[in-house]
Amino acid sequence: MLGLSRQYPQHLSFEPDRFVPSLLLASTSPTTAYRQNAQGPDPLAGVSEPPHPFQNMTIYHLMTWMNSSSYQKSQTEVMHLIKDVIQAKDFNPKDLDGFLETATFPNNWVKTDVNLDIPSKSKDVQGVSFSVPGFHYRPLVAVIHAAFSDIQANTFHLFPFKCLWKDPLDGHEEHVFDELYTSDSWLEAQDNLQRQPKEPGCSLKCIITGLMFFSDATHLTNFRMAKA
Repeated sequence: MLGLSRQYPQHLSFEPDRFVPSLLLASTSPTTAYRQNAQGPDPLAGVSEPPHPFQNMTIYHLMTWMNSSSYQKSQTEVMHLIKDVIQAKDFNPKDLDGFLETATFPNNWVKTDVNLDIPSKSKDVQGVSFSVPGFHYRPLVAVIHAAFSDIQANTFHLFPFKCLWKDPLDGHEEHVFDELYTSDSWLEAQDNLQRQPKEPGCSLKCIITGLMFFSDATHLTNFRMAKA
């Protein structure tokens, strides 16, 4: 989207988007152009089926994994995976069957028993208590520490900003809301944080950590198997 700019309330110590190479930024959108000209040819008509453009499905799956999730997977790491793991003489894919079921939890996970009080249908009848053993959870401080210790933390937007769009016709500006760290609430919370006294002897930047909680089994509707 042309005409976008950022307005930061304070000086930045680093710019997270500096890691994005210019080659990954597209100047045009074929899908948008196709929608604007519905009578034109379908730009996806010439797309070949997998494993194109690779020789076989093994290489196709490997390259798909390499180009997914994080761009931090370098060519050196992929070659290490191929030569030292997949092509190792004692490597057997069958040994991975049931691997996730037998995987152990890291040390920063806590195991405990959870007691659930189930009420009865009548207020005159006392409810029943059930104990669920072996419940694993991870303290939020450990989750935050692990996230900021990861290499992908270099791409985090630690400082909120206003995303502004300037109309090329009349020059007026509008506040664009796209991410949580561009919202007025985050900007206000960051400003309140900066006004608080710092810890004695601490020169580190004070920032807000955004946490989003969700479950892959949240019941959304009564008419289909929808999850969130």
